Amino acid sequence: MKKKRLPIFVVFIGVLLSSVFLGLARGAEQHRVALPDVVPLKLRYNVGETLYYRLVRQNNNFRMDGTKSGEMKVVTYFTRTRLPDDGQGRVQEKFVWKRFEFGQSLTAAPAKLAEFKGGEGFSLIYSVNDGDAIHRLDFTSLPRTFEGFFFMILTWDAVTFDGLTRPTQYLSVPDTAPIGAEFKETREAPDLIFSYPPLVSESRYHFSGKGWIRVNGISMIKGMPCVIVESANLENTVEMNISIQSMNIKTQGLEHFWTKTYLSLADGRIVRGELVGSVAMIQDVRMLGREKPDHSEFMVIGYLDMDLLSEAEFTAELNKARKPE
Repeated sequence: MKKKRLPIFVVFIGVLLSSVFLGLARGAEQHRVALPDVVPLKLRYNVGETLYYRLVRQNNNFRMDGTKSGEMKVVTYFTRTRLPDDGQGRVQEKFVWKRFEFGQSLTAAPAKLAEFKGGEGFSLIYSVNDGDAIHRLDFTSLPRTFEGFFFMILTWDAVTFDGLTRPTQYLSVPDTAPIGAEFKETREAPDLIFSYPPLVSESRYHFSGKGWIRVNGISMIKGMPCVIVESANLENTVEMNISIQSMNIKTQGLEHFWTKTYLSLADGRIVRGELVGSVAMIQDVRMLGREKPDHSEFMVIGYLDMDLLSEAEFTAELNKARKPE
């Protein structure tokens, strides 16, 4: 019986939507907004000024039959302060982490967050205009623990959105561009080699070079007019080798991710960044004395959200996080 009524319902919804769209169209005729021919993209907030950010990453693990098998969650707060440009005219900033909370669950239960105190006060100098800067970051001061390793990996999240919107020696992003403009890196598919001895031996993230970056329009975020820059990175691969006492874990995966970055029209600062990605992974765990490794296959769906906060919002959230429950 429901199937017989469905077409009538669909027609009703179609008529309703049509009337809504007609109303919107009439309203648009009365309130036209002229889009600029070009929009600014350059990062140009003042030297000495400090920006405040909250970053949240949520990774959900799924077995190949679709059932959830675990999750990882990170909540971190950091600042970035504009320094004088370097001798080559490139933007320089100081990043300082104020709090880093990390949690992991190996079941369908939610991860419980705990503070990683080794990350508090960690800082680095970084140029968003240097495509090789990430290779030179120094993490030797971090404790040689898994929490330290994950902190290192996840600090890269703080510059992910800049890496897809700022000009470097490999990416020609102009100071201004028309809506619809697209950009692409000129270098051949690069590798990011990383390690974290003695826990993680030489591992590799390979960027396939397949993807795009596009200026998609203008939107209001937190009351601020922003340029929307979207991107896709497809068919990247990862290989990671972890050693824990008598156990060796080898992981391989294929990743795709998509981003949306909102840049302030006023000065190019990031007001919000959104990322969603999927990684198909295989993992072999080899134990000392066992002839064959334990083999597993799973999918990770990851979400990353980075938000600009006011100094007051930043302080209030930090104070709340530091209060014992």
